[in-house]
Amino acid sequence: MELREELQHTLGSTYTLERELRRGGMARVFVATETRLRRSVVVKVLSPDLAADVSAERFEREIQFAASLQQANIVPVLSAGDMDGVPYYTMPYVEGESLRTLLATRGELPISEVVSILRDVARALSYAHAHGVVHRDIKPDNVLLSHGAAVVTDFGIAKAISASRTAPGDPTLTQAGAPIGTPAYMSPEQVAGDPSIDQRADVYAFGCVAYELLTGNPPFTEPSPQRVLVAHLTETPKPVRELRPETPTSLASLVMRCLEKHPGDRPASADEMTQTLDAVAAPRVADGTGALPRAATRQGWQLTIALLGFVAIVFGGLALWRGRSGPGVGAVDKSVAVLPLANLSGDKANDYFGEGLAEEITDKLTQAGVRVIGRSGAGELARKGLDASEIVKQLRVAYMVQGSVQPAGDSVRVRVSLTSTRDGATLWVHAYYEQLKDVFAVQDSIARSVASELQVTLAGGSRAILAHRETNDPEAHVLYYQGMQLWNRRTGTALQQAISYFQRAIKRDPRYARAYAGLALSYALLPDYADVDTKAAAGKAIAAARQSLALDSTLADAYAAIGSGESRVWRNASADSALRHAIALDSSFATAHHWYAILLCHLGQFDPAIREIERARELEPTSLIINSNVGAILSLAGRTTEAEVILRESLELDSTFAETRNKLGIVLLYRGMLRQAVVEFERALALHGRRSPNIVAALAQTYARSGRTEDARRLLSELTTRSASEHVSASAVALVYSDLGEHDKALEWLQRGVDGFDPLLQFFNRDRRFDRLRADPRGKALFARIETMQ
Repeated sequence: MELREELQHTLGSTYTLERELRRGGMARVFVATETRLRRSVVVKVLSPDLAADVSAERFEREIQFAASLQQANIVPVLSAGDMDGVPYYTMPYVEGESLRTLLATRGELPISEVVSILRDVARALSYAHAHGVVHRDIKPDNVLLSHGAAVVTDFGIAKAISASRTAPGDPTLTQAGAPIGTPAYMSPEQVAGDPSIDQRADVYAFGCVAYELLTGNPPFTEPSPQRVLVAHLTETPKPVRELRPETPTSLASLVMRCLEKHPGDRPASADEMTQTLDAVAAPRVADGTGALPRAATRQGWQLTIALLGFVAIVFGGLALWRGRSGPGVGAVDKSVAVLPLANLSGDKANDYFGEGLAEEITDKLTQAGVRVIGRSGAGELARKGLDASEIVKQLRVAYMVQGSVQPAGDSVRVRVSLTSTRDGATLWVHAYYEQLKDVFAVQDSIARSVASELQVTLAGGSRAILAHRETNDPEAHVLYYQGMQLWNRRTGTALQQAISYFQRAIKRDPRYARAYAGLALSYALLPDYADVDTKAAAGKAIAAARQSLALDSTLADAYAAIGSGESRVWRNASADSALRHAIALDSSFATAHHWYAILLCHLGQFDPAIREIERARELEPTSLIINSNVGAILSLAGRTTEAEVILRESLELDSTFAETRNKLGIVLLYRGMLRQAVVEFERALALHGRRSPNIVAALAQTYARSGRTEDARRLLSELTTRSASEHVSASAVALVYSDLGEHDKALEWLQRGVDGFDPLLQFFNRDRRFDRLRADPRGKALFARIETMQ
């Protein structure tokens, strides 16, 4: 019997289940109608894995404390029970959205709105703490926004789970040292498994949430949950006012006090936080009157060392290496490439399966803290026919995972090995023969084996991530594989096909969050590769991404798609927030760094843009588009000599990539090397499949600057004629008119480009070729319209 059917049977006629709202690591959540009162409620059922270690009787006894809480900013517990030993509880259904969703969709919030939300949360904490209830899992997901008020849900649930956990074989003993919480918001004492946690753990988590509301990210955004936990113990977050200078001093001071490592250095109570927030909100109180943070205690280092020792024991030693690694091994020696698994089915159409399985293994390894290089590059190199040794040489990694996959009917045979690239030694080999429906278990097993060999811990958050099954429909999962294989090819036709595969996966499993994320990524890229309406594609990308996040708020892919979509329609502040959130969730996701670099470049922030695109290249060293965009961003920043070097090195990777030729031509045009620029543009056009209007325009502009006016006008006529039946970059046409001296015509076409969300302006709006148009007040206004943080 399915869980939903079993739950409905348990609830009987008291409640009627309407729909599943979401599923997470701790619980599955259903919306139901309470029959007698005809009101909506949510029914939360602990996940089976978690419930296996929980005493239902003790859970219900513990949750009684939470049920006693009756305050306007607290979502109360209505009832509790168990379903064959699996605990569940009910709460009122709150109409609105979570704070997590608000952050994802709106980005940076006004200070006044932040203060209003924090005051409501602080009031809830103050009341609960006065009644002896500590939340233990304060985070944006547990703060709901409804009709202008913030309410906190799941009070006491983490405590109930922790207190009702039993040791194997002895139902009377509670497990010790098993921290409950979310890594980004856990206090140092929670990380250390301190059994005497009190309300000051909630104060710390409150500080983490406040920090995120003000700066856009939690205090610590390391690449793995384990590193985040260690950061809570050992690192000091950047001051709030350094990241958001307009923050009132008293508010910034309060947040930093909440984040003190030692509980005794934090505000003593939620009442104290409420008073400070009331003062910030009061118009008569000037900025700067809040209390200053207390100095850290002299015992801080001793506490840190002690806690680190405890964490080392709990987590089995973070990222320690076996003797074969030797002392002093640099970060590169911990890097891994996961090669597409060879297809042994005899049918090339099944290649997607090996590529998809490699991608899934890669995702799980990065979530476990393993440094994976070339997430998409390895597959691209394999498709070009390079053998394993050449691929790892280009990716410059210390280890490689490779193998084979052979689908056969409803079964699949997988063979995987882990090899050291330094000496060619095979560290282990495993073979799996499973039903296709158990391919998820195969992925988990492979990821665990690799991580174990590299001695990267799978405890805590990573264990939950690796065990998470995103869909129970194998066919939907296969469709997702096929969609991602096509997405990685980056052509208009492939992206349209990818969209079809993701839509079919969603039709099979409407709750498959990652399929929605894949759909969002495809729509986000489409305007760069196909003749589509940019605004419509961006809207579809954002809608699919939001649907994905409603099902799973941890997907970096979805946040990246929102960031790309928002940037395409000039909503730069929202784009900035979403892309930074994507990177915080998965700092190894090269696409997020790449797209963030483009946004920063669009905003004229060249130094951070260069850092982001270089980070993307570190993660995907063989990506042609990333390498070419390193050169493009350097050239836009005025570093044309470096740009030319990078672009010529990129051509050594693949001399047939049209975009690299095009961007090299632009650099040569900047430098006045017009004859050489013409050569590169003509080569780019010969290589490009559909005679790119952007490249045609660049060649026309170079002709105009070279005195070849007739050739320039011939190409301009081609562009204007084509614009009647297909998408032609209006801003590229504007550049040609500008160099032909027709200034008003150029401004007219620039206006079209801005109004039509021309993709060229998303990246090349700071191009010096626009300088003459930017100098005109009319042009200046158009650029200001698309370059502000709105």
